[in-house]
Amino acid sequence: MHAFHREVFMDFDPLLVSKLNEKKFLGPCSPARSLLSEHRLRTIVENAHELLKIIEEFGSLDEYCWGFLNYKPMVGRYRSPREVPLRTPKAEALSQDLMRRGLRGVGPTVVYAFMQAVGMANDHLATCYRLDECAAAEASDGGHGGTLVKEQEMGKMCGMMIECVSLESSMAAAMISIS
Repeated sequence: MHAFHREVFMDFDPLLVSKLNEKKFLGPCSPARSLLSEHRLRTIVENAHELLKIIEEFGSLDEYCWGFLNYKPMVGRYRSPREVPLRTPKAEALSQDLMRRGLRGVGPTVVYAFMQAVGMANDHLATCYRLDECAAAEASDGGHGGTLVKEQEMGKMCGMMIECVSLESSMAAAMISIS
């Protein structure tokens, strides 16, 4: 599904997504139309417009998002999957700011799933071998997002935001693997 999303949403380039016209995007033969409802497609295009404003103001989506965490990832060290939250106060703050800026479909559960997916929240269990490996990688670059901070990787963050918005909240939370 990710490859299909990448193709339909032009490699998750918010500039290109924001320029999609209704005829191409919402037409009866549109591959996007077979993937998502008209409401969600409109939300994605409108959100792309708002993401461009954020990028203009902050220099990148990366800079904007990491600012909510003081450029340090959250590390949970949970003992069981039941302890891993579906939302956090920082996800709620980011969600509220995104909504204030006009984005839709970015509730705190969706935003927290996004934060987990892009490495802003390290919720590997305390028993997982990846926990320390990810924490060490984050520490080596000052904690600012591991491999996702490079400008050429911004599409990954925009893509994850698009994919999280296109899912129901419960599905967005379930798409994150905690193994």
